[in-house]
Amino acid sequence: MVNWISRRILVSSLMLLSSQAFAQQQTVGDAARIEPEIAQSAVTPAQLDTENVVIALRGGAIAIEDFGSSALVALQLSYHINEDFYVSAEYAQAKAGLTSYERLSGVAPLLTDSEREWRYYGAELGYVMLPGQVYLGRDYAINTGWSLFAGAGNVDFAGDKVFAVKVGSQLRLYLTDWLALDLVVNDYVFETTILAESKTTHNLNVALGVAVYF
Repeated sequence: MVNWISRRILVSSLMLLSSQAFAQQQTVGDAARIEPEIAQSAVTPAQLDTENVVIALRGGAIAIEDFGSSALVALQLSYHINEDFYVSAEYAQAKAGLTSYERLSGVAPLLTDSEREWRYYGAELGYVMLPGQVYLGRDYAINTGWSLFAGAGNVDFAGDKVFAVKVGSQLRLYLTDWLALDLVVNDYVFETTILAESKTTHNLNVALGVAVYF
């Protein structure tokens, strides 16, 4: 009987010592654990207005096929249907230069000054494919939007008015909640018979401008 009681006391003592040792080991492990302290950068992007109407004024260059490159000015009025889609009406104007034939042969000009006026007016539908941000340093970000668009209208050129298709892309950088920078690349495609044969011409345009939301 005495031996049985002694064994119980010994087992209890060993269990108590083991539990104390485990608790001390866990405390040491918790104290040795290193918690990382990473300071998060506070980036504040520009908040956009809720207005859906935009007026954009752009200037750039257009390569009028067979007539070289010319300066172009475009005015565009847009309405944003939602965050993804927008519709626009545009008027663009340029003045064509001389053809290679006119420059090399020295013959009389093929077109008068008024006939060299190039005008486009039409409408288009755009889709914002990649909304995002551009970071300037660690603490400031600018909202951006890259979109594709397609539309149609008329081109007045060389005394003719022809149907034209317009396709291209636009990158917009929002400087404030109401002002943005625009970079537009597009192609005006239409048929012409200026040089005595009917052919489809591609007239590439690159323009930079500003857009105002109101």
